Parts: sequence; structure tokens; C-alpha cells
Amino acid sequence: MRTPKGPAFAFPACFLIPLFLSFPAQDPNPVPAPKKWLEEDVNYIITAKEREVFLALRSDKERETFQRAFWAQRDPTPGTPANEFREEHYRRLKYADDVFGRGTVKRGRDTDRGRIYIILGPPVDIQRFHETSGHIKPAELWQYSAESSPGLPAAFYLLFFEDQAMSDLRLYSPSFDGPQRLLQGAERQITNRYDAYMRIKEIDGELAEASLSLIPGASGDPTALTGGLSSDILIANIHRTPEKTVRSDWARAFARHSAFVSTDYSVNFIESHSALFVHKEEGKSCLHALIEPSKLSFDRYEEKVYAPLKLNYKISTPEGGTIHQEEKSLTIEMTMEDFKSVEGRLVSVGDIVPLAEGDFGIDLLLRNTNANDFSSAEGRIAAPPPGRPALSPVLFLWDEKAAPEIRETVPFLFHGRQLFPNARRSYSRTDHLVFYIEMQNPSETSPGDRLRIRVGDESKTWFEAEDALPDRPYLIKRIPLQAYPPGYYRVTATWTGGEGKALSTSSGDFAVAHLAVPRPWPFHRTYPPLDHAYFAAIRARQYLALDKNDLAILEIAPYYDRTGPNAEIAKVLARANFQKRDYPRVLEILDPLGNLEDFEIQELAGKSFFALKEYPRAVERLKIALTAAGDVIEIINLIGYSCLEAGRTEEALKYFERSLGLFSDQPKIRDIADKIRKGRRP
Repeated sequence: MRTPKGPAFAFPACFLIPLFLSFPAQDPNPVPAPKKWLEEDVNYIITAKEREVFLALRSDKERETFQRAFWAQRDPTPGTPANEFREEHYRRLKYADDVFGRGTVKRGRDTDRGRIYIILGPPVDIQRFHETSGHIKPAELWQYSAESSPGLPAAFYLLFFEDQAMSDLRLYSPSFDGPQRLLQGAERQITNRYDAYMRIKEIDGELAEASLSLIPGASGDPTALTGGLSSDILIANIHRTPEKTVRSDWARAFARHSAFVSTDYSVNFIESHSALFVHKEEGKSCLHALIEPSKLSFDRYEEKVYAPLKLNYKISTPEGGTIHQEEKSLTIEMTMEDFKSVEGRLVSVGDIVPLAEGDFGIDLLLRNTNANDFSSAEGRIAAPPPGRPALSPVLFLWDEKAAPEIRETVPFLFHGRQLFPNARRSYSRTDHLVFYIEMQNPSETSPGDRLRIRVGDESKTWFEAEDALPDRPYLIKRIPLQAYPPGYYRVTATWTGGEGKALSTSSGDFAVAHLAVPRPWPFHRTYPPLDHAYFAAIRARQYLALDKNDLAILEIAPYYDRTGPNAEIAKVLARANFQKRDYPRVLEILDPLGNLEDFEIQELAGKSFFALKEYPRAVERLKIALTAAGDVIEIINLIGYSCLEAGRTEEALKYFERSLGLFSDQPKIRDIADKIRKGRRP
């Protein structure tokens, strides 16, 4: 395929900075059918959020990837071939079915004992009461310790009894059942709670205590009419154990990015921190984004260590419309010698996206495609238009330093200062609190404006200062923290006018920790200068998505005039004019590109010729679009209509039949085709 001559539309490469190593392992386990897996295998251990996300998935591939991710979040030894949690869970399922299903119509896993065994595992001790001379119903007293049941009491009982003859044992509740429910035979005549307790105590003292409370030492008064609720709270907490042992952040991230993580089976959710900041320079806004995963896995090839990463963005309006979506490939590579010098360090991955003015939501996904790891971030961002004064969000930093003057655009390089964001917003007492704030839209006619900074906690102001507004559009503040006790604090910045009225306020929370907080290695891509067409093309497409066609033209037109017939620039400019229905201008823009086999170019040209009723030329361009993209029903139908208007009915029928063969439920197209076959004018 020939391409038109003209300046190349170059995309930037990335710089490589070393990080740290953890080699991935493959999951050899087959994936069960979705319905069986959800209702039979994991129904006791899946969280409510995980269940909700799984039920909303649309494809078998997404469900399969979710199942693998589900087990990966519970793997106590990630990076090794075995998943001990998964193996133990299926062992418990088998044991429950084999042991607790005997003599019942239920499967063992569906009994009360089976459910508890699957959730908590084997008890420390089991006492069985089956030979009590007919005084007590068959029962089992299970004892657990805190070691086997984190988040529950240090020690507790669970009592199961045969409430109905020849039935499976059910879980006992001291408050709803009471000691008298455990008696049988002649002893059933005892209806008084205290008398029943004393009769059981004659048989076994420990069982009697458990009949009053499942928590040792909390039996209470046996003469009370009912027991306390502590045992029922314990049982409820046992059933909620999955919610406490597994965070559902990964499921929320999976739901937002299922299409991407399912593509390469990214199943290992890695917790992360992030920083998002919109910076305006030379009148243009860019989103500077940073994501810091808690680990990064590397592969080794010969003497090289590398991690292939993919970074996905989705930027949306408050109404949910997508204005920007893209995937960027990054590869971190280093020698083994370089790797050893930085092993054990975290990594922060920085990037830049041009941004139109407005308020947006962002979803950010970082994938390690070899290790099947993924991390995500989300948030609200705003690129303010010219107008009233406003303070930016507070951006917390590890450090900042003067940067050499360069033409390239680098993440978090603002006003000649390279910033190193602290995504975790956590410092030690030996650190300095460093933060950055921008004054957006400063007024030249307000010399009395001031900026007040306060740092404090709920009870005390630890730092406060007020000064005239800086003569530069930003403030970097550095405050020593050695006097700050460990805890949570807030930075509040207030921009006041000459009369002392607050014009804008911004705040952000941070923490001071007991121990040293490790700093990550920064890794980022570098980009062309801000005035490069790369930025203008992305921003112009965002304006198109916002239906701001004039702004799109204003953004991209200078580059079309400057660079000549560049395909990427021409497509954006042509699209903006097409949405304005300026079809002659669309054709003027695209004409220098000739018959370039590019779908968008030929689609825009073909539709413009059709709108101008130049049907033969529309057919010519739309056929090239069809060759470039394959069977697109809209284009096939438009060729049919064009042929029909040009008097080429047989050719029109061929394309309409082709369209119906791809999708039969098109009544209007079917009616046109039927009329052509009958020799009638549609």
C-alpha cells in the first residue's frame, strides 16, 4: 500500500527505568462451568460484590477469566505454581460431601456442618454426643481457636444437633433454641431453661455451657428467659467471613475493565495507589497520571530482565459518554546487573494524556501481559476553562527538583520543576511534607489576593502561613515532619481576594507513619513538545466526541495547513467538518490523500459524495472503505442506496442481498430488495 508523501506523524517512544522482580506462574487448573462454579463451588466464600460482578459478565471468556482471578486474589503464595487456598477449598468440599452427606438426601456441602467446615476448615476438637441413654438428642460440639478463624473470638464453640429424628444435624442457637431443645425422650418434659441447663450439666458440663453461649466464659445467667445475642452475632460473622478476608476492590476493577483483562487473561489483581493531576501550560490542558502497583513481575530472557506493560485509558463525561479511549504499550527492560542494584523497589508508572476542557471521569488500567497482573485507578478530573480564579487539587510529592530545559514533554514536569508524586500520601517523621498547588486563572487586576496554607488534624493546627499570591502560577511547599506524631492530617489552601473573601479552597489528606515509607522508582514515557500535532489530534477528537466541532477545527486546522496532507490530521479535520455538514470542505481536505486504503478517509469521502448526490463517486469511495474494513453493514447498505440512485439496480440488489445475508432483521432493506426483484421502483 502506498502512502502519500509528507511529514511523518510520529508517536513518541518511552524511556526505560529499572524496577523489581517477581516471576509469574501459570494456572494449570481447568475452569468449571459458570453456573456450577457459582452455585456449588464458591457460594459460601464469594463476596456479594464478586457475585454481582460475575452475574453481570456477558461472555464465557470474561467468566473464565473472572474465575481464575477469583482464585488468584486468595492465593497465599502468588508467583508459585500451586494455589494452596484453592486446593484446600476443594479438599473441604470433597470432605464435606463424603462425611456430612451420609444418611441425608442433601449433599454434605449443603448441610450446616458442611457449610461451617467449608468456611472455617476443621475444628480444633469435636465432642460427639450420640450415646447419652436417650437423654440428649444426637449432637456434636465443635471447638475453634483464633488461629484457625481470624477476626472471630479467640475461642468459640459451634453446636450441631439432630432436631428432627433421622435428619442431618443443624446449627444450634442458644437464644432461638435454648437448652431445652437439646433434650429428648422423657427429658422433653423439661420446658424451663434453667432446669434443662442443669440436666445437661449432669451429663456434660462443657455441653451445658455451650447451650447457653457459644463463646466460652460468656454463658450468662441460666435463669434468664432467653440467651444473649452474642452467639447469634458470632454465627452471622462466620457467614460473613469471606467479606472480611477478601477485599472486593479487584472485582470492581474487573467489572470496569473486563473487556481488556479478558483479552490476555489478566487475573492477578495487584493493589495500587495513584495520582491524577490536570496541568495547563501554553493554554492547553493535559492529564498527568501516575499509578503505583504494590508489585511488578518480570520475565528473564538470556541476560535481560523485562516487563511488557499495557496502559489503558477511558475518559468519560458525567453522563457516561466516552471522549477518549486508548491503549499504550510500554516495555521496561534492563540488564540483570542493573536489576540487582534496584531489586525490591516499588515502581510508579507515569504518563500524559491531552485533555479538552470540562469535568470528566477516568478509568486507568495497567496490565503486565506476561504475568497476567492488572492494577487500576479511577477518579474525577477537571480541566477548567478560562474564567474565575481556582486552586488545583493538592498534589503530594516525595520531592521536586529543577529540571534541565528540554523540548520534550515529560509527566509531572511543570514550570521547569520535575515533581515526584507521593501516590500513597504517606510520610515518615524523618521526611518533609512536600506538596504542589496551582493557581488557575489568576486575575491581573487583584494585587491584594493572598494564599493561606493550614496543616492540621482534628484537634490542632500544626502549620499555618498566609502570604501574597506568588508571582508565578504555582506554589511548592516543604514542611519538616519530625514534630508531627503518627496520624492523619489535612492540608488546606485558601485563595482570598483583596477584601479577604475566599475565592477558592482546596484540601488534601495525608498520613504520618511510625516507620519509614519506601519511595518508588519513577518510570515514564516521554512525548513530543506540547505544540506537536500528537497532542492536538487527541484533543481535537475529544472535542468531536463532545460535539464541539468548531473547537476541534480550531485545535487541528493549523497543523493541517502546516504539515500538508497528513492522514491522521486530515481525518480529524474532515470529521469535524463532516459533523458540521460542510461536505465540500470534507472533500477538499481529503482530496490530496487520493485513494489511500484507509477506512475512515474513504467512509468520510463516500458519505460526503452521497450527501452531495454524487452517487457514482460515492460508490467508488465506499467500495474502497469496504475493502479496508471488511463487511460493515452500514457501508454495504450505503453502496446499495448509491447504486440505486445512480440507476444501477442490479448492482444495488447485490449489495442489499449481501447486507441481508449478514443481518436478516432489516425490514426496510428487505422491502427494497423485494421490489427490485419484482421490477418495481423502490
